[in-house]
Amino acid sequence: MRGYGVVVVDTPPALRSEALEAVLRAADYAVLPTPPAPLDLEALVETVRRAIRPLGVAHRVLLTRVDPRSLGEALEAQTALMEAGVPAFHAFVRAYKAHERAALDGKPITRWRGPNAREAEADYRRVAEELLRELARTPERREA
Repeated sequence: MRGYGVVVVDTPPALRSEALEAVLRAADYAVLPTPPAPLDLEALVETVRRAIRPLGVAHRVLLTRVDPRSLGEALEAQTALMEAGVPAFHAFVRAYKAHERAALDGKPITRWRGPNAREAEADYRRVAEELLRELARTPERREA
């Protein structure tokens, strides 16, 4: 995609998705969002092994919908991913009603004001900062 610095594409999480394969073939980097639940992690690790690694796409897992009351679950998930050889962001996105309410109001979380809005925004800012550092270290791939 010439003429664009960054293109973000959200695909369905299906391993055998044509959309996923097409996007990965053109991608320099893949962000793989998933909740920290064991079944979700298992499916994601399989996707990395069968769809992402064979294409040589740089990637990192982003834990989302993390329960703010049990952050240990996110740390356990990060450890499990590391042990499986799958890189994960250190930052993660906690599950706050603020995300839903901002979307219902048609506002990005950075413009929404209400309970937990600052925390929700801070989560995404931490992810963005980490992603920018990663992208600076990631060489561009040529289309396969």
